[in-house]
Amino acid sequence: MSASRLKWMPWALLACVAVLALATRTAMADEIESAHYDPTGDQLVITVLYDGTNPHHHFAIRWGRCRRSRAQLHGPAGRVIAAALVDAQGNDVATRPYTEVIKVPLAGLHCRPATVMVWTLPRSSVTVKIP
Repeated sequence: MSASRLKWMPWALLACVAVLALATRTAMADEIESAHYDPTGDQLVITVLYDGTNPHHHFAIRWGRCRRSRAQLHGPAGRVIAAALVDAQGNDVATRPYTEVIKVPLAGLHCRPATVMVWTLPRSSVTVKIP
């Protein structure tokens, strides 16, 4: 490799890092701060942190299939179900942090009792036991 190309490599690397940092900032993922089961309302209560341009993001739950837990094969009965928390404005520019409390009614959920794993892409998840 020529000396002139080697001279520009550190600058090119720095430019790539800067672009990645900006891209990460504009595509900040949602993060679950906490979640619990509310027996009074028969609902999941999820507190989610997100960055965006407005505090009015719409979140929805996409339920997975109800599955038997591994413990059921060797011991007490149990079920598990995954629930993806989806932000309708997931590509919103990350200008300010926001917190939202989401209440998910469970009246129509037939996978019970179960352990629910609520997750967001790419990195946040929490597990809640529901009766």
